[in-house]
Amino acid sequence: MLLAAREQAREGTDILIGVVETHGRQETLALLDQLAILPRKTHLHRQQRLDEMDLDGLLTRKPAIAVVDELAHSNAPGSRHEKRWQDVQELLDAGIDVYTTLNVQHLESLNDLVWQLTGVRVRETLPDSVLLEADSLVLIDLPPRELLDRLREGKVYVPQQAMAALHSFFSLNNLTALRELAMQTAASHVEGDLQLQWQAAGKSTQPLRGKLMVCLGEQHGPALVRHGHRLAQRRQLPWLVVHVDSRGQRSPQLEQALALAAQLGAKVLTLSSPAVADTLMETAAQQQASQLLLGKPHKAPWRRSLVQHLLQRARGLEITLVDTGPHHAGPILREAPPGQMRQCLLAVAIMAITSAIAWGLSHWLPAASLPLLFVLGVLATALTTSQLPAILAAILGFLAHNLLFTVPYFSLTVHSHSDLLTLFVLLIVGIAAGRLASRQRQQLIGLRETQQLGTALLSLSQELASANGPEEVLRQGAQAISLALTQPAFAIDNLYQDRAGTTPYLPGQTDKAAIDWSLSQQQSAGAHTATLNAAEAQYHPLTRELVLGIRLAQPLSASAEHQLQALLTDIRAALARIELNERLAQSQLQAETDRMRAALLSSVSHDLKTPLAAIMGAGSTLLAYGDRIGQQDRDELLLSIQEEAQRLHSYVQNLLDMTRIGSPDFQLKRDWVDLAELVENARRRLDTSWRQHALLIHFDQTPPLLYVHGALLEQVLVNILDNASRYSPAGTPIEFRVMLAEPDLILDVIDIGVGIAAADRDKIFNLFYTQPVGDSGSRGTGLGLAISRAMIEAHGGRIWAFAGPNGNGTCMRISLPLALNAPHGQEG
Repeated sequence: MLLAAREQAREGTDILIGVVETHGRQETLALLDQLAILPRKTHLHRQQRLDEMDLDGLLTRKPAIAVVDELAHSNAPGSRHEKRWQDVQELLDAGIDVYTTLNVQHLESLNDLVWQLTGVRVRETLPDSVLLEADSLVLIDLPPRELLDRLREGKVYVPQQAMAALHSFFSLNNLTALRELAMQTAASHVEGDLQLQWQAAGKSTQPLRGKLMVCLGEQHGPALVRHGHRLAQRRQLPWLVVHVDSRGQRSPQLEQALALAAQLGAKVLTLSSPAVADTLMETAAQQQASQLLLGKPHKAPWRRSLVQHLLQRARGLEITLVDTGPHHAGPILREAPPGQMRQCLLAVAIMAITSAIAWGLSHWLPAASLPLLFVLGVLATALTTSQLPAILAAILGFLAHNLLFTVPYFSLTVHSHSDLLTLFVLLIVGIAAGRLASRQRQQLIGLRETQQLGTALLSLSQELASANGPEEVLRQGAQAISLALTQPAFAIDNLYQDRAGTTPYLPGQTDKAAIDWSLSQQQSAGAHTATLNAAEAQYHPLTRELVLGIRLAQPLSASAEHQLQALLTDIRAALARIELNERLAQSQLQAETDRMRAALLSSVSHDLKTPLAAIMGAGSTLLAYGDRIGQQDRDELLLSIQEEAQRLHSYVQNLLDMTRIGSPDFQLKRDWVDLAELVENARRRLDTSWRQHALLIHFDQTPPLLYVHGALLEQVLVNILDNASRYSPAGTPIEFRVMLAEPDLILDVIDIGVGIAAADRDKIFNLFYTQPVGDSGSRGTGLGLAISRAMIEAHGGRIWAFAGPNGNGTCMRISLPLALNAPHGQEG
């Protein structure tokens, strides 16, 4: 590796030594000469100084190639990652190429095989998938005897370590076996590269290669998973690991095996069913598996094993058995798990109580009825425990009935053949009933777990469907996960602020580092993970800015992990939905804003241009001809300038009013005003445009003074009256009527013009909407009625349109609440 690094450095490549373990070897130190070396980072652990590779320094420096020795090395406690290969993966994700070294005994899939060959269990391992991701693999091969000579000469370890290694791990036989494993692994990697090249060229090497399914039982552990991984690698097969839970319990060994399978890249399925063989066959058909790998069964000789059931049902499947159990010279003593020991004690207690009840009732019940009591005891045991305690209860019931209720009493001897038959029937019925009841109970437990997961997902989905914001989603999601796992859950953003409002939590420095890494890498980190496991909580990314944290007292089981991932998927989907809705709303708002801007520019440019053109034309005429224009023509030109200027003023006033009302800090400045005065002011402002119409003002009774914003209400009257004159034929009157209808004051503006279609009576109050006017007048900007509605609604009133009297023309009605016309509550 160092020779390759020196070659790259001579060619001008930016190469940096992240970490190289020299072990005191002078040859290695000499190869490091003139190479850039990054200082290591010191960690304090239990009063000891541990030097590790400075990952952050490498990421900051970002060389073209980083040299990282001993890929399977375990980092010091408190480091970001538990293993060095995880550091390397982060370097690769950052675009930094890596040169690294690895001994074959550190591959996870070979761990059991190395133990069997050498008798040494290697603790530092890494997933085979890391090796498969390498762009190139160089096999460094030395004959074992030559390597032993290098050890003796101190070229591998210092003399003291070399002698210890020669007498333990690095023997001739061990080195020969490890050399063979290294060659097989390198050959498998070369074959995998060839397959990838063929696939890239569009060639299919094995179009019908099938799939390997590893069937994991309670008594099998990580060894079977490793064997399945090696078999899948040798045959270049996709693989999956399946466990069918028929007892409702999972041993720590099984949990470890399932976690290892996921780490090695297998698809992991955990199912719950009392019919293990049938479930495995159905799964094999669904997953299109062609090969089954099972561990050697450890069943009683008088019972059919799982393998026998599979052989009877299998059609076109290759079934492979492997003995993955440890090899011992003496007999193997298996200890019952604590949970099963408690169940056996419960079975003893139930049968003791049953025996006492039968003894107490023996004087009133016939002897033939007493065995039924023991059958009930066996059923009660089976319904509350598992299969083995139920069988124990059946045997205890057999013995108790024999001792207490058959002649001779308190002896296992049976004189009557009928009693002997009764005892054996009791034993058989008890065992069969116990087994059936136990199976039903385990099936019920599995269904209950499935129902709990389904109920939790359904409940969370229903709650998330009605959530309107990310805070509500986070709060509901954290509560659902906390309830499902019975552990505190919370949501934190990239600023370490609580977003769910459920369990306040202040992260420490290690937890902050875990949060940052989880957000940047979009992977889980923290407690009971492989990254920053010294943190107090475990963190799972939800978005680029949010993580969900869980304070775990112990690692999650495989079923709990599955449930957690399902809930997290729903939470992420809900957050993505809300973000998408927000983006869609923003997009719609932007589109509406652009449309309004375009309409405003188009309308304003046209409506402002017309009066300006008239004013400029009249003014230029007056300037060009001066005294040559007669007095009458001069007066007409000046009147035209005045009318167009008033028209222009009206447009500008509407734009200003629209801007003021749309302002967030807009406030009404109310005062007492006389409605009759407002109407007269509005009529005078429209005097020039009203030469062809007569305004008929009618008050049902003297209206009270109004406590309103006088200028705005006057502008409303101007807009409505101007709109009525625009759409009414010349010479027709326009009526203004005021009615007092407690608690409102009603203002009607009635014309006998062309009228408004029923479908358009709501649209006319929209911005930039105008009605065609034919020959009766000109089209406006479409702002007047929209602004009028905004002004009236600001006063708490309403404005709407309907047909005029006898269906002719239009009536614009304004309703103002008189409750607002009081001195108190003045605004502005």
